[in-house]
Amino acid sequence: MRIINYEASRVTALFPLEEVLPLSGINDRELIDAVTKRYGFLRSPDLAKDDIAKDGYKFASGHFSFQNAVFIISEFSIFRDGLVVLAATTDGSEAFMDDVIEFTRRVFSFRDFETAPRRYFQSQIVVEFDRPPEKLLKTLSEITAAVSEPLSEIYGMEVPMEFARLDFDFDKMRSPNPAPQIVHRFIIERRLGVPFNKQRFFCAAPMRTENHIEVLEKIERLIR
Repeated sequence: MRIINYEASRVTALFPLEEVLPLSGINDRELIDAVTKRYGFLRSPDLAKDDIAKDGYKFASGHFSFQNAVFIISEFSIFRDGLVVLAATTDGSEAFMDDVIEFTRRVFSFRDFETAPRRYFQSQIVVEFDRPPEKLLKTLSEITAAVSEPLSEIYGMEVPMEFARLDFDFDKMRSPNPAPQIVHRFIIERRLGVPFNKQRFFCAAPMRTENHIEVLEKIERLIR
Protein backbone atom coordinates (compact mmCIF):
# COMPACT_ATOMS: atom_id res chain seq x y z
CA MET A 1 0.00 0.00 0.00
CA ARG A 2 1.23 3.47 -0.90
CA ILE A 3 0.03 6.75 0.61
CA ILE A 4 -0.82 9.22 -2.15
CA ASN A 5 -1.96 12.13 0.00
CA TYR A 6 -3.01 13.13 3.49
CA GLU A 7 -6.33 14.75 2.62
CA ALA A 8 -7.38 16.15 5.98
CA SER A 9 -7.86 15.39 9.64
CA ARG A 10 -9.95 16.74 12.47
CA VAL A 11 -9.17 16.57 16.17
CA THR A 12 -11.92 17.61 18.57
CA ALA A 13 -11.46 18.02 22.32
CA LEU A 14 -14.70 18.39 24.29
CA PHE A 15 -14.75 20.05 27.70
CA PRO A 16 -16.54 23.02 29.35
CA LEU A 17 -14.46 26.06 28.43
CA GLU A 18 -15.77 27.96 31.47
CA GLU A 19 -13.90 25.55 33.75
CA VAL A 20 -10.48 26.57 32.43
CA LEU A 21 -10.95 30.31 31.88
CA PRO A 22 -9.20 32.45 34.50
CA LEU A 23 -11.56 33.58 37.27
CA SER A 24 -10.28 37.11 36.84
CA GLY A 25 -11.57 37.11 33.26
CA ILE A 26 -9.86 37.28 29.89
CA ASN A 27 -9.36 40.08 27.39
CA ASP A 28 -10.61 38.58 24.12
CA ARG A 29 -8.62 41.00 21.99
CA GLU A 30 -5.36 40.17 23.75
CA LEU A 31 -5.99 36.43 23.48
CA ILE A 32 -6.82 36.61 19.77
CA ASP A 33 -3.78 38.75 18.99
CA ALA A 34 -1.44 36.49 20.97
CA VAL A 35 -2.68 33.26 19.35
CA THR A 36 -2.62 34.86 15.89
CA LYS A 37 0.97 36.06 16.35
CA ARG A 38 2.31 32.84 17.88
CA TYR A 39 1.00 30.59 15.11
CA GLY A 40 1.03 33.04 12.20
CA PHE A 41 -2.66 32.76 11.40
CA LEU A 42 -3.66 34.72 8.30
CA ARG A 43 -7.27 34.90 9.47
CA SER A 44 -8.41 35.54 13.02
CA PRO A 45 -11.76 36.29 14.68
CA ASP A 46 -13.28 39.69 14.01
CA LEU A 47 -15.00 40.69 17.25
CA ALA A 48 -16.94 43.41 15.45
CA LYS A 49 -18.37 41.18 12.70
CA ASP A 50 -18.21 37.50 13.67
CA ASP A 51 -20.98 35.83 15.67
CA ILE A 52 -18.69 34.51 18.39
CA ALA A 53 -21.51 33.09 20.51
CA LYS A 54 -22.71 30.97 17.59
CA ASP A 55 -19.58 30.20 15.57
CA GLY A 56 -16.87 30.41 18.20
CA TYR A 57 -13.42 31.91 17.70
CA LYS A 58 -12.13 30.77 14.29
CA PHE A 59 -8.51 31.05 13.18
CA ALA A 60 -7.33 29.91 9.73
CA SER A 61 -4.12 29.30 7.76
CA GLY A 62 -1.53 29.09 10.51
CA HIS A 63 1.60 27.04 11.13
CA PHE A 64 3.29 25.17 13.94
CA SER A 65 6.76 23.68 14.38
CA PHE A 66 6.38 19.89 14.64
CA GLN A 67 9.06 17.20 14.31
CA ASN A 68 11.59 19.69 12.93
CA ALA A 69 9.24 20.79 10.15
CA VAL A 70 6.52 23.34 9.51
CA PHE A 71 3.09 21.84 10.14
CA ILE A 72 0.21 23.72 8.52
CA ILE A 73 -2.93 24.38 10.57
CA SER A 74 -5.88 24.80 8.20
CA GLU A 75 -8.30 25.92 10.90
CA PHE A 76 -8.43 26.23 14.67
CA SER A 77 -11.67 26.93 16.51
CA ILE A 78 -12.46 27.66 20.15
CA PHE A 79 -16.02 26.91 21.27
CA ARG A 80 -17.77 27.04 24.62
CA ASP A 81 -17.61 23.24 24.76
CA GLY A 82 -14.10 22.63 23.44
CA LEU A 83 -11.50 22.97 20.68
CA VAL A 84 -11.33 21.79 17.06
CA VAL A 85 -8.20 21.58 14.87
CA LEU A 86 -8.21 20.89 11.12
CA ALA A 87 -4.93 19.91 9.47
CA ALA A 88 -3.36 17.19 7.34
CA THR A 89 -2.72 14.60 10.07
CA THR A 90 -3.86 14.08 13.64
CA ASP A 91 -0.41 13.75 15.23
CA GLY A 92 0.55 17.33 14.39
CA SER A 93 -2.94 18.54 15.30
CA GLU A 94 -2.73 16.99 18.76
CA ALA A 95 0.73 18.46 19.32
CA PHE A 96 -0.61 21.87 18.28
CA MET A 97 -3.61 21.53 20.60
CA ASP A 98 -1.34 20.62 23.51
CA ASP A 99 0.86 23.61 22.74
CA VAL A 100 -2.13 25.99 22.68
CA ILE A 101 -3.31 24.69 26.04
CA GLU A 102 0.15 25.13 27.60
CA PHE A 103 0.52 28.59 26.03
CA THR A 104 -2.80 29.89 27.39
CA ARG A 105 -1.99 28.55 30.85
CA ARG A 106 1.42 30.19 30.89
CA VAL A 107 0.51 33.55 29.36
CA PHE A 108 -3.15 34.04 30.31
CA SER A 109 -3.41 31.97 33.52
CA PHE A 110 -5.91 29.48 32.12
CA ARG A 111 -6.68 26.83 34.73
CA ASP A 112 -6.15 23.07 34.70
CA PHE A 113 -9.00 20.88 33.49
CA GLU A 114 -11.66 19.88 35.97
CA THR A 115 -13.39 17.71 33.37
CA ALA A 116 -10.96 15.53 31.45
CA PRO A 117 -11.26 16.44 27.74
CA ARG A 118 -12.69 13.77 25.45
CA ARG A 119 -10.84 13.66 22.15
CA TYR A 120 -12.41 12.56 18.87
CA PHE A 121 -10.67 12.02 15.55
CA GLN A 122 -11.37 12.00 11.84
CA SER A 123 -8.64 10.97 9.38
CA GLN A 124 -8.88 11.20 5.58
CA ILE A 125 -6.14 9.87 3.31
CA VAL A 126 -5.78 8.70 -0.28
CA VAL A 127 -3.93 5.42 -0.89
CA GLU A 128 -3.13 2.99 -3.65
CA PHE A 129 -3.44 -0.65 -2.68
CA ASP A 130 -1.02 -3.23 -4.05
CA ARG A 131 -3.81 -5.80 -3.92
CA PRO A 132 -7.35 -5.09 -5.20
CA PRO A 133 -9.78 -4.71 -2.25
CA GLU A 134 -12.55 -6.52 -4.14
CA LYS A 135 -10.65 -9.74 -3.40
CA LEU A 136 -11.89 -9.40 0.19
CA LEU A 137 -15.27 -10.72 -0.99
CA LYS A 138 -15.15 -14.31 -2.22
CA THR A 139 -18.50 -14.09 -3.98
CA LEU A 140 -17.94 -10.63 -5.50
CA SER A 141 -17.93 -11.91 -9.09
CA GLU A 142 -21.36 -13.47 -8.56
CA ILE A 143 -22.66 -10.28 -6.95
CA THR A 144 -21.37 -8.01 -9.71
CA ALA A 145 -22.82 -10.35 -12.34
CA ALA A 146 -26.22 -10.26 -10.62
CA VAL A 147 -26.13 -6.45 -10.72
CA SER A 148 -24.61 -6.04 -14.19
CA GLU A 149 -26.82 -8.43 -16.17
CA PRO A 150 -30.16 -6.61 -15.70
CA LEU A 151 -28.43 -3.26 -16.23
CA SER A 152 -27.06 -4.44 -19.56
CA GLU A 153 -30.54 -5.53 -20.61
CA ILE A 154 -32.15 -2.27 -19.48
CA TYR A 155 -29.66 0.01 -21.22
CA GLY A 156 -28.74 -2.17 -24.19
CA MET A 157 -25.02 -1.92 -23.48
CA GLU A 158 -22.40 -3.53 -21.29
CA VAL A 159 -22.47 -2.14 -17.73
CA PRO A 160 -19.75 -4.12 -15.91
CA MET A 161 -20.19 -3.10 -12.29
CA GLU A 162 -17.19 -3.44 -9.98
CA PHE A 163 -16.32 -3.00 -6.33
CA ALA A 164 -16.43 0.71 -5.41
CA ARG A 165 -16.89 1.18 -1.68
CA LEU A 166 -16.50 -0.49 1.71
CA ASP A 167 -18.42 1.20 4.51
CA PHE A 168 -18.67 0.55 8.26
CA ASP A 169 -20.75 2.30 10.92
CA PHE A 170 -21.99 1.55 14.43
CA ASP A 171 -25.45 1.65 15.93
CA LYS A 172 -25.56 5.14 17.42
CA MET A 173 -28.99 4.45 18.93
CA ARG A 174 -27.37 1.97 21.32
CA SER A 175 -24.32 4.04 22.19
CA PRO A 176 -23.98 5.75 25.60
CA ASN A 177 -21.57 8.20 23.95
CA PRO A 178 -22.87 11.75 24.50
CA ALA A 179 -21.62 12.87 21.08
CA PRO A 180 -22.04 9.90 18.68
CA GLN A 181 -22.33 12.20 15.68
CA ILE A 182 -18.61 12.97 16.08
CA VAL A 183 -17.63 9.32 15.52
CA HIS A 184 -17.90 9.07 11.76
CA ARG A 185 -18.06 6.07 9.44
CA PHE A 186 -15.06 4.03 8.33
CA ILE A 187 -15.02 4.01 4.53
CA ILE A 188 -12.85 2.90 1.64
CA GLU A 189 -14.11 4.15 -1.71
CA ARG A 190 -12.65 4.53 -5.18
CA ARG A 191 -11.10 7.89 -5.94
CA LEU A 192 -13.25 9.78 -8.41
CA GLY A 193 -11.71 10.37 -11.83
CA VAL A 194 -9.08 7.63 -11.47
CA PRO A 195 -9.13 4.40 -13.55
CA PHE A 196 -10.18 1.38 -11.51
CA ASN A 197 -6.99 -0.55 -12.35
CA LYS A 198 -4.90 1.92 -10.32
CA GLN A 199 -6.59 0.72 -7.10
CA ARG A 200 -6.62 4.27 -5.74
CA PHE A 201 -9.03 4.85 -2.85
CA PHE A 202 -10.19 7.68 -0.63
CA CYS A 203 -10.26 6.42 2.96
CA ALA A 204 -11.85 7.99 6.02
CA ALA A 205 -11.84 6.77 9.61
CA PRO A 206 -12.80 8.08 13.08
CA MET A 207 -9.29 7.49 14.43
CA ARG A 208 -5.79 8.93 14.56
CA THR A 209 -3.92 9.03 11.24
CA GLU A 210 -1.33 6.49 12.39
CA ASN A 211 -4.06 4.06 13.52
CA HIS A 212 -5.90 4.59 10.23
CA ILE A 213 -2.81 3.61 8.24
CA GLU A 214 -2.25 0.54 10.42
CA VAL A 215 -5.85 -0.63 9.88
CA LEU A 216 -5.61 -0.18 6.09
CA GLU A 217 -2.38 -2.18 6.06
CA LYS A 218 -4.08 -4.95 8.06
CA ILE A 219 -7.00 -4.97 5.63
CA GLU A 220 -4.63 -5.24 2.67
CA ARG A 221 -2.88 -8.21 4.26
CA LEU A 222 -6.27 -9.96 4.38
CA ILE A 223 -6.62 -9.65 0.59
CA ARG A 224 -5.83 -12.94 -1.11
